[in-house]
Amino acid sequence: MTRNNDVSIVKRANMLPAIPTKESIVSPSTDVYETPEAFVLMIDLPGVQKKAINVMMENGTLSVRAKIEPYHPEHASLLFSELNATVYHRVFNLGDGIDRDSIDAKYENGVLALKLFKNDKVKPREIQIK
Repeated sequence: MTRNNDVSIVKRANMLPAIPTKESIVSPSTDVYETPEAFVLMIDLPGVQKKAINVMMENGTLSVRAKIEPYHPEHASLLFSELNATVYHRVFNLGDGIDRDSIDAKYENGVLALKLFKNDKVKPREIQIK
């Protein structure tokens, strides 16, 4: 590699040819915490665009799927490639204590936050003594 005006220039002779690879499937890192009104899932999806995220709720199962496609500019020859298409996929089985009609999703800075609100039956409440 040579340097010219602080720009790295890669010499073709020093590089291995680009080899196409299949996409990899990754289970994203997730934190789960509980508040009095909900369970919150913080799912790490670095590099994913919001439009590439799919969240599905079906038969008590919450599924999160997202895909990253490597970007290669038009009219450019690929000399070296380590970026593979990546699919993030994670499935959560939900109990009866979750209100399935009131799930909130927010995506910011590569983290998907899912708020799973509790049914009224499982929320803590104070019992009045008569």
